[in-house]
Amino acid sequence: FTGTFLLATLALRGTPFDRPVGQQRSRHRPAACSPSEDAIAAKLQRLQLQRPGVRAAPRRPAAVSAGGPSSSPAAARALPGTESAEVPVWEVPERLRMPGVAQVDSHGRHHSLEDLFPGTGLADAWDTNPALRTALRLALRTDLFAPFLPASWDARRITCATGLGAACMVSWRAAADCECAAFASAFAEHGVRLSGSEFLLGLGGLCGPAAAGSLIDIVPLGRRVVHSWHQDSGLPGRSTVLLGFPPCDCYTGGGVFSSSVKLSHRLRPTSGSEHGGVLEYERYEPPEPPPGETHVLRPLYGRGREVWVYDDTTHLHSTPDRQSRQSLWRFM
Repeated sequence: FTGTFLLATLALRGTPFDRPVGQQRSRHRPAACSPSEDAIAAKLQRLQLQRPGVRAAPRRPAAVSAGGPSSSPAAARALPGTESAEVPVWEVPERLRMPGVAQVDSHGRHHSLEDLFPGTGLADAWDTNPALRTALRLALRTDLFAPFLPASWDARRITCATGLGAACMVSWRAAADCECAAFASAFAEHGVRLSGSEFLLGLGGLCGPAAAGSLIDIVPLGRRVVHSWHQDSGLPGRSTVLLGFPPCDCYTGGGVFSSSVKLSHRLRPTSGSEHGGVLEYERYEPPEPPPGETHVLRPLYGRGREVWVYDDTTHLHSTPDRQSRQSLWRFM
């Protein structure tokens, strides 16, 4: 399984993933997603360009300074976030609009774990139990990632590839045919009445019927970055679903979800006439000034706001310029 092998190989090399590449080609193989969300490691982009038929991923956002938010729950400090209603829609310049498209009338929204999984105890545990959140990240690797690693790998390689410091890309649809024993054990140990397949398919189902089926656990970069605005594919009929892993219990603030810009109209591709590849705003020719700070939405995370869902075609998005999170799960 090429996608898993590539990710695991780069994990061994210490690559901090934030933008995966490719698209899922099979229901059961670990997903190879289109680039998205946070900053992709330069190594990953170089390796992709060496593989025939693979599109280049967005460039990694430039580092601004060291000293990003601490990963220690005890040291976590709330970063500022914004309510969507308080951030104006960015008026897309005429020349950047898809021909004949109507004005966008809706944008990203929050979902709560309590509404998605009522009566299971997940919402309470998620907000107050760091051991559960860590156990679920480990379960993802145990149930849906490790089984697809090369049989020839020794214990050291497997440990490096499946560690929580390395990104992990899988197919959430595979949970339909997987026992998900590690997920079941994690939920049971922490008093949550939920199965792994119900959890993964419930969140993945928010992506819509045309979803790619990919899920990646994105690890923090640990430093400030400059926003690098892009879209994953620009294809309609599919949503991106973000599940936030906060930096500490009872966290409310920004820095967990991706930053985004709400668009007035769908964008035309940066190359060619059809969407499907990564749209990098900085690649428009002639260059167009990027959206200003006034239009940057930093969605709030908190109890009842654990999940953020948005349409790729009606937003630009980027790694948050400042991050405060244990990790981020991105379903597509």
